[in-house]
Amino acid sequence: MQLISLLPLGAALINTVSARPGPTIQAKPGGPKLQVSPRQLPAEPSGVQTIISPNGVNITYKQPGQAGICETTPGVNSYAGFVNLAPNVHSFFWFFESRNDPANDPLTLWLNGGPGSDSLIGLFQGQK
Repeated sequence: MQLISLLPLGAALINTVSARPGPTIQAKPGGPKLQVSPRQLPAEPSGVQTIISPNGVNITYKQPGQAGICETTPGVNSYAGFVNLAPNVHSFFWFFESRNDPANDPLTLWLNGGPGSDSLIGLFQGQK
């Protein structure tokens, strides 16, 4: 008997939530549009900076080291973000400055990952 008396309350809650629809997103051009709840989206990023390379590539980045993520050596910077190659092509990067002599040390590009393995696993759990 109690369950039956709670059903109208549940229906009212569902109607209240659906009365405030979230934005419409499209996973890929020409694909179906989906309406999502605002709770399903991450917060808008803050502190993102943008630079344009000499050949016109847009690069967006933040400095996670300033928040104490990954780098604990004072004065050593790191930058994480995306190289936006095309409207739907974004390549993630995480750049760490040299701890010894950032202005003169060589630059090393480390590519990692593959089927079933994310490159961040190697970054955070790799051998030292």
